[in-house]
Amino acid sequence: MSVTIPTTGPDRAGAPAFETIPVGQGPHSVAASSDGRRVYVTNFNDGTVTAVDTPANTVAMTFEVGPSPYGVAVAPDGERLYVAANASTFIKVYETATGDRAISTGTGARPYGLTITVHPEQLLIANAGDDQVMISDLLTKSHGTLTGIDFPVGLASDPSGNRFYASNYFSSSVTVYDATELIHVDGPTPAEPLAVIPVARGPYGLAVGPHDSQLYVAHFPFDTVSVVDLNSRTVTRSIAVPGGPRGVAASPDGTRLYVTNFFERTLSVIPL
Repeated sequence: MSVTIPTTGPDRAGAPAFETIPVGQGPHSVAASSDGRRVYVTNFNDGTVTAVDTPANTVAMTFEVGPSPYGVAVAPDGERLYVAANASTFIKVYETATGDRAISTGTGARPYGLTITVHPEQLLIANAGDDQVMISDLLTKSHGTLTGIDFPVGLASDPSGNRFYASNYFSSSVTVYDATELIHVDGPTPAEPLAVIPVARGPYGLAVGPHDSQLYVAHFPFDTVSVVDLNSRTVTRSIAVPGGPRGVAASPDGTRLYVTNFFERTLSVIPL
């Protein structure tokens, strides 16, 4: 059984220290189930996914997914897990109850971040090397791409289904897009952002809070998570997170933030 380890991680306003959970080697991305009882961490260096039981903050299961897993997303019903296999240009889909692979499909590019929109349910795939986001259904059948997005590494969608966000790693920004129009995209389509939010350097993983009011941005390798007010679209504070934060997920009730620490092989659990 894994145990939580206290660590020093106060934010700059003096919040209390938070806990960390040991996971695999090179934890990259993290996604939370819709009921908040599980979070899933892709471990880039050992080709595994760690499933964490959140009520106990312990590792429930670890399963093999192949080399260099990057992004991860959980189906709305919690039954399937989507993993971006950057080394093999594939999206792999697993049963969350067993860790068994269900299907795989090629993307034609090396995928980074993943997110799932809710109205309608669609899987978005960040192909950073091609400056585009691929749009598919949950059976991973693509119907179009948004092009001209500056090296999108991380993706996040809001719970209401109105917006999705892409982190632009080299331009220190997050771009905002209309998620309600994705169903109409057919083939390559130039992306039209609603807004560009300036953030600190190295924006990587993204997560939206439960009330669509805050966006969390992990900055790799700069040991910081930014909190963005989505009404004003400005950074309101920064949380110091040691160990190279890459992925970030918010609990559905908005009480906790989960952050992968790439260099320390841990997952931070930060009270909000």
